[in-house]
Amino acid sequence: MPTSEKALDVRVAIEGSEPEIWRSLRLPLNAPLNTLHEAIQRAFGWENRHLHLFHPEGVFGEARPIAGNEESAREMDMDSAEGMTVAQLLSGEGSTLVYEYDLGDTWLHAITVTGHAIVPAGQISCLGGENRGPLEDAGGIWGYQEKLRILADPSDPEHEEIADWVQYVSGVLHPSMFDPTEFDLDAVNKSLDRMRIVLADEPPTPEERAAVLRPVRWLLDRAREDGLELTKDGYVKPAVVREAVLALELGYPWDTYASPREVNVPPIALLREHIQYWKLLRKYKGRLQPSPAARRTYDDDAALWDCLADRMADQENLALRVGLEVLVRWLLGDQHIPRSQHGHAMMSELFHAGLRPSRGGMLTEEDGEDIYNELRRQLNSLGLFEGDLLLGGRELTPAGLKFLLALRRRFEAAR
Repeated sequence: MPTSEKALDVRVAIEGSEPEIWRSLRLPLNAPLNTLHEAIQRAFGWENRHLHLFHPEGVFGEARPIAGNEESAREMDMDSAEGMTVAQLLSGEGSTLVYEYDLGDTWLHAITVTGHAIVPAGQISCLGGENRGPLEDAGGIWGYQEKLRILADPSDPEHEEIADWVQYVSGVLHPSMFDPTEFDLDAVNKSLDRMRIVLADEPPTPEERAAVLRPVRWLLDRAREDGLELTKDGYVKPAVVREAVLALELGYPWDTYASPREVNVPPIALLREHIQYWKLLRKYKGRLQPSPAARRTYDDDAALWDCLADRMADQENLALRVGLEVLVRWLLGDQHIPRSQHGHAMMSELFHAGLRPSRGGMLTEEDGEDIYNELRRQLNSLGLFEGDLLLGGRELTPAGLKFLLALRRRFEAAR
């Protein structure tokens, strides 16, 4: 397999933006056309919620648009981008293409080839850019710029309404913290590198498996010989909780507790609960004992990796199973749903999947938030995210991405 390949430098600018919102991207010449779509989504901070098209000769050119996937191509009687490469539409310096995202808001991205390069195989990077990407569902470029004007004018009668909307959609703590000129090149390139890992879909290394499994493996090993004696109320004893805090490096404030009760150290309590939920530990005669399934994974991280992936993908609760597939899709796509929207976004996904509450009636945002939070707590019990173990984080590690890819394969196989 070649270690390097030919690449294009392309300048991508949102038409009509003032000041201009643009990015300079470098990607392999023979990359799939939809890899360009994914790169643009990440570079501009889009959430990949809507359909997209490619216009080979511009929006008003004679060439028919190309739909993003087979389904939308059939519905709109177009060719599909699936199976096409970047080189089929872009090659020589100065060649152009228009990428359209959200057929309602009509975000047009003018793409121009600015140069050529040689890159490590599969590498996609952002070389520069200015201004943050627009907010989803802002009404197109004119709607977005009008909202920015109102946001900057406290005397405008619509200021409070628009400020609330911007805060809700962007996830900033206060509307005044929203900065349309913000652009973080390093963050974009980290996202593009995560995209490379997802596209490559390579098996985990032994070190990556160990990093993901570390919390679970620690507790299983600690219970390995004779199990763990529990308190009369059924909790792990303080001495073992203290060991776990230090071994898993949970840090402040838990490492200051000389004899911490499990209920006062939520990450350890949740870890124990989730390992029981995955049927790797069980309570028996006042002790926490490894299950037969756990014993089969002793000293075999590949077996434990597969066991956890199987059990997480096959959640007993249907809403959790469907919700986890949704959450995995969001995380693999770097779709960071603002906290204020977790409940609504998950509720909408569950509703469209045909789920309804057993109590009757309709799903609520509270239902969606409960499902989202439980699933994040499960994921946080593994070593998937950057930052402190068991506390969760925003960005997935390469090992974490590979575990979610293992979950995705199981979801696809079950369809």
